[in-house]
Amino acid sequence: MNETLSLIFISAVTGTITWYSARRKNNAQAENSELDNVGKAITIWRELSEDMEKRFKEQIDELKKENCTLQQRVTIVMKENEELKNQMNILEGENKKLISQLKIFNKNNS
Repeated sequence: MNETLSLIFISAVTGTITWYSARRKNNAQAENSELDNVGKAITIWRELSEDMEKRFKEQIDELKKENCTLQQRVTIVMKENEELKNQMNILEGENKKLISQLKIFNKNNS
């Protein structure tokens, strides 16, 4: 009977030690797997971030060029507008002179 109890005790101790070792090994493997997954996720996010940064820089540069072109066009249009205002003022003055001359001419012919 002692032999049976010894075998049962040794088997139980061996089983417990095996279970404990296997549990630690499985936990370590799970942690390593989790760390690998986190590392892969970080790599993916980094690549996405760098790609987005590159695209945004390109778009910002393009928008800056477009903005500069539009500012130049606005400056040109403002100059043209100012010139047209000056021409309009000159023409209004000439028009007033012509109207006054027409009034004088109509008074003399009546």
